[in-house]
Amino acid sequence: MSASLPTDGDPDLVGTTIKGGFRVTRHIAEGGMGHVYEATTENGQRVAIKVLHTALMAKPDVSFRFRREAELIESVKSGHVPRLIARGRDEKGRPFMALEFAHGTELGELIGETGRIPLLPALEISIQICRALVAAHSAGVVHRDLKPQNIIVGGELSEPVVKVLDFSVSKSEDLQFTATGTIIGTPSYMPPEQARGADIGPTVDIYAVGAILYDMLCGRPPFEGTEPGQVLAALLTSAPPAPRSLAPLMPESVEQVILKAIAREPKHRYPIVEALLEALESQHREMVARGSSETLAPPEPSNPIAAPPPPSWLASPEDISAAVSTKAPVPQGGLYVALLLLLAAMIVVAVLIMVVRHAL
Repeated sequence: MSASLPTDGDPDLVGTTIKGGFRVTRHIAEGGMGHVYEATTENGQRVAIKVLHTALMAKPDVSFRFRREAELIESVKSGHVPRLIARGRDEKGRPFMALEFAHGTELGELIGETGRIPLLPALEISIQICRALVAAHSAGVVHRDLKPQNIIVGGELSEPVVKVLDFSVSKSEDLQFTATGTIIGTPSYMPPEQARGADIGPTVDIYAVGAILYDMLCGRPPFEGTEPGQVLAALLTSAPPAPRSLAPLMPESVEQVILKAIAREPKHRYPIVEALLEALESQHREMVARGSSETLAPPEPSNPIAAPPPPSWLASPEDISAAVSTKAPVPQGGLYVALLLLLAAMIVVAVLIMVVRHAL
């Protein structure tokens, strides 16, 4: 089946079969470099097909990055990174890669739906991201654009299964293909040195994991802004709010892990991702032992509206006693007069009874 070239990035492969026997069933998403489709193989396996934009084929640097992403993915051996199944060109000559299909939901969508992620799942998700990074860094690959939108979470949230996607801007230690001074990444999850366009290393991914964990537990990334420039300005000139100021129930030990991971200076972060992984696993074990699975609630309002007092029939004996004790005392003179009147009435009644009995 033939199809016309896409217009303004519109998908054009749905319903076609491309080289390798991949039957394209639906369009999933569009990114800066190309389209992502879902397809099935001849034996019914679901795969993700990533195809370079037609308009970008003539740009050598972009075509190189696309091919290089496939090579980097192929070099990273981890159950938390989708496996490369095949790569080639479609009938129009556009480069494509077929990847293991990642079942689940983007972490960014989960945070948007729930506001924040409970403590134990957030730690487990971070642990699995780190395991993907251990494999990547061991292969000499720095991701450089870790963010919730590049994390797919499958299964139940209580037992998440994580896949790390999009190595399109990754850096390989044996090949520097972006010039110093070029900013690559997402401002909300990148460290200051990356925002400045300085030379970077594996600790940028460590910072990103800390920023993602911050986002999951606090309901927002360390730095916010309506425009990327505002986020960059805040990142370069200020410190983020302390995590426990946004999530007071967060254990202090978890806050310390986050703060070390997102330290402004790379030398103050965990030196290697294995060290961050160990710290996260330790926190997870400790929280499991404590039975911590709560969602970390936001702080109480600084000036809460006072609740009205309960009705008298709901008051406790202590409240009633306190209320009675605040009433004005009965004047002693009035009490004395009342007692005399009562005594006189009793005498009158007794006299009347005696008179009646005498008459009978």
